[in-house]
Amino acid sequence: MNVILTSDIMSPDKRQLNSQNGFVDKIHEYVGDINCLYIPSDPHSPLLTNTISSHHKKAFEKSGFTVKNWEVLSIYKKSVIQQLISQTNLIILAGGHVPTQNKFFHHIHLEKYIKNYDGLVIGISAGSMNSASEVYAQPENFGEVKSTHYRRFLKGLGIVDISVLPHYADVKNQRVDNQRIMEDVTLPDSYGRKFYAIEDGAFIIPTENKIYGNCYVIKDGRVRKVCNTGEVVNLRGVN
Repeated sequence: MNVILTSDIMSPDKRQLNSQNGFVDKIHEYVGDINCLYIPSDPHSPLLTNTISSHHKKAFEKSGFTVKNWEVLSIYKKSVIQQLISQTNLIILAGGHVPTQNKFFHHIHLEKYIKNYDGLVIGISAGSMNSASEVYAQPENFGEVKSTHYRRFLKGLGIVDISVLPHYADVKNQRVDNQRIMEDVTLPDSYGRKFYAIEDGAFIIPTENKIYGNCYVIKDGRVRKVCNTGEVVNLRGVN
């Protein structure tokens, strides 16, 4: 399979796909007419899921794609997930709350069914994070920093071997439980690990070993910018 990890696939005006850094052209390289399986973050919020999914479908159409089929995976379709995956050439792993989506993925045994998939996977935000073998579930909601029960490191799908942190420009100055999410939480958590923090409009294709657009490496308590808008950097050349 080929995997594209993003923060957000939408253009700044939210009308179509974000063409920055060649994102739309890159999708065209991998798929023609689209048969999509859209996998949400929370199966218990169908109205929200269907609204966002429909918005994303229209964005693909406005960006020049012919969408032949667009299936939203509900919890009631768990028994036919293998069949649904076999009929698609694009799987979208939606954004949302990372631990909630992670729990759903394990509930439907997605890691088992997706491992032999030979189409394109696009991760959006939480979907990108849960693609990793080891997921860093950066706290985002009230109580998650201080909670002794909140797990920051989770087992993911294992379809990529890097950990992505999305929306870096927005997240870097946020506070959760009166803690600075970067300086007080994520930087200490990065010792012995490496996180790739990407801004909206940037993306990483681990199966190409390429970074496209604004990306920072967070490692051993430090942040370093490794790619700029309009640039393409070899992923394996980044330490």
